[in-house]
Amino acid sequence: MVRDKYLDDFIENLKMRNITYDVMIDDVERVIKKRGEQAAKRRQYRLYYDSPTSRNRVAFNFGRYHSFADMINYLNGLAITYPDRVHVMPIGTTHEGRQIPLIKVGKRTNAVKPAIWIDGGIHAREWVAPAVVLYFIGQLVTEYDNDPLIRHFVDSMDCRSNSDPEIRLWRKNRSPALCTQVSSGLFAAPQTQCCQGVDLNRNFDWYFGQVGSSTDPCSEIYQGQFAFSEPETRAVRDFVKAQAGKIKTFLTFHSYSQILMYPFGHAMRTYPNDVNDMSITANRAAQALQNMYGTKYTVGTGADTLYPASGGSEDWAKGQMGVKYSYLFELRPEDNVWDGFLLAENQIIPTSRETWEAVKVIATQTLQTNGISAIPSPSPSANVLPPRFNSLKVAGGVGTIANNLAFQKSCQDLDQLCPYWAENGACHTWPSMRERCSKSCGFC
Repeated sequence: MVRDKYLDDFIENLKMRNITYDVMIDDVERVIKKRGEQAAKRRQYRLYYDSPTSRNRVAFNFGRYHSFADMINYLNGLAITYPDRVHVMPIGTTHEGRQIPLIKVGKRTNAVKPAIWIDGGIHAREWVAPAVVLYFIGQLVTEYDNDPLIRHFVDSMDCRSNSDPEIRLWRKNRSPALCTQVSSGLFAAPQTQCCQGVDLNRNFDWYFGQVGSSTDPCSEIYQGQFAFSEPETRAVRDFVKAQAGKIKTFLTFHSYSQILMYPFGHAMRTYPNDVNDMSITANRAAQALQNMYGTKYTVGTGADTLYPASGGSEDWAKGQMGVKYSYLFELRPEDNVWDGFLLAENQIIPTSRETWEAVKVIATQTLQTNGISAIPSPSPSANVLPPRFNSLKVAGGVGTIANNLAFQKSCQDLDQLCPYWAENGACHTWPSMRERCSKSCGFC
């Protein structure tokens, strides 16, 4: 990406060196503004994706990108509305003084429960990542009274989520600028170049400073001066260490490429001892994701599927902290899409829903590995509640919902697990059972 005032000189330099080039986006700013205008039109329709069966809600539009302040307000609203299962706390501050929020979702109990860490937004330009994490939080908190599987998750484990986006198309954090001397040619005096920010996903203490990172402060993959040099990565480190082995799964969300990665990413063909289990679980999760809309993910280590990169959080969680299941999701779109970081808002909900199916597989495996029986997850379909809707269709840039939640009027079950839930006393506990399992519960 080249600023307009440097474009002519840049192209001339390419020609002088006989370097061929293709212009992928003529005007990035114009594309961003156009997407913003389309999003504004969609917001006129107030697309709130909340379940019609739940009455106690914190209004939040999961189908759009939000400011950091909006996200904090939503998390605080959940904590106030659902004090029995939600706790919000800061785990540190950024270089610019913003609090780094962490939300814990889980029923308060004296029992020691396995925990799952979920984060999104460590790379600021990857906006869909925190949007997806917020959707997960909404599912865990607000579907507790409607979905037996979600209730089982919340009762049986603690989910700890973090999301922190920053400036559009900015990748690194906002650490103070560092200046270096740059050569200007054989007979020219060197110039001083100052650049801001550290790539936080090169700043963790796992083969820090090796392949796939840079010592140049102006590089997009600048690793920092030393491992955990940044307050954001130290906050993650200190919190995870304080849990003393309670965190059994570590999930970090990025975009884009549609890849589900497991460790290790610092070198090709380098794997943990339990790679077979990691791979099997990842492939099952990717298949569950694909079953929703047909979105295909590549599964493997980051080094084998994309490129080697040292200092990543998922590798650190596995290699240093001993977290059993540690995965990195590169979300939609595919890696050959030219505007992948500008994923349209009408893709947020489908991306969130399909990825949630993968997370449920990993969460279920986490419970089973820790000796906790898991309720089978129903296969997603148009007649299973939730979903909120089957698809988001876009006509003329304005999003509209195709809502197919027409309940069956005949005496039948909408889910193959209805007999199991009825036998375990869910009929008069879950509000959605009247529509979902009318036959097994004897409501017809």
